[in-house]
This record gives sequence, structure tokens and C-alpha cells, in this order.
Amino acid sequence: MKGLLGRPAGYAAGGVILLGAAAAVPSLAAPACAPERATAVRIGAREWRVETAATPAQRERGLSGRPGLPAGRGMWFVLSEPGIHGFWMRDMRFAIDLAWITPQGRVAGVETLPPCTAAPCPIHYAPEPVAYVLEAAAGTLPRDEDGQASWDCAPD
Repeated sequence: MKGLLGRPAGYAAGGVILLGAAAAVPSLAAPACAPERATAVRIGAREWRVETAATPAQRERGLSGRPGLPAGRGMWFVLSEPGIHGFWMRDMRFAIDLAWITPQGRVAGVETLPPCTAAPCPIHYAPEPVAYVLEAAAGTLPRDEDGQASWDCAPD
């Protein structure tokens, strides 16, 4: 079945797919700034300068079509609501690490995703309801299951 723009129904190009109902979970206590304004994200002692994908169009596009991602850079996805979200690697030219992050900022899991080379592209799902995703160059995200994410924003 085809959906919007001739894509299979329920799929987002190189981006996010929301399945199921959102879980009611509390958010981070007193974040330094709104997550959609983040310019840097930390997990433990490591930090990435990020481009934020907070709108549906930004989340759909993600890093698709880019030639690569410089060291120390990433894409920070602020999802519309907590849930079991799915990402795919359509139109990606390089492998990435993806960190699934709960509304409380806990890293729920990290996985390395290779570019999709043949359709249909597999969809990779969050292991539990998440509100954020950090994408960075493959091999750079810590695999610490007890990791905690936080973010900073540029001054106003």
C-alpha cells in the first residue's frame, strides 16, 4: 500500500516512524533549556555538537543524502511524543550509531546501523518508549547501559 508521496504507508524516508500509543512518562526534571533548542548533547563525559531535528520534515529527512558526519557532530531528534519509534537508513551513505533516550534522559540502548543498500530497508525500533534519539558517526557513542543524556543550548 502506498502512502503520501508514493511511499509505503507508515514509512518515513530516512527518519522516524511512530507506532502504537504513547506511554505516559514524566519528563526530565528542570532541563537547562528546551530540547528542540539543543546545540550540544552529552552522554556521560562525551559531547557532540548537534543539529536538531524537531519538526516532522526535519525528522523525516534526518541525515539522509549527506556524504558523512564530521567527528564530534551529531543529529538530535526531538520526537513528537514518547513512544516506540522506528528509524530506517534509506538514502544514507554512511553507518551511524543511534542512542535511544527516554524522556528522563536515560540511554535505553545504543546500536550501530549500516546504510540500507536494498529495498525494503529494515526498520530499527526503540527497545522501550523514547522521547529523543542521538545519531553520531558509527563507533562513537558509548555502549554504557546506564548512560545519562543531557543537553545545552546556545545563549539567547
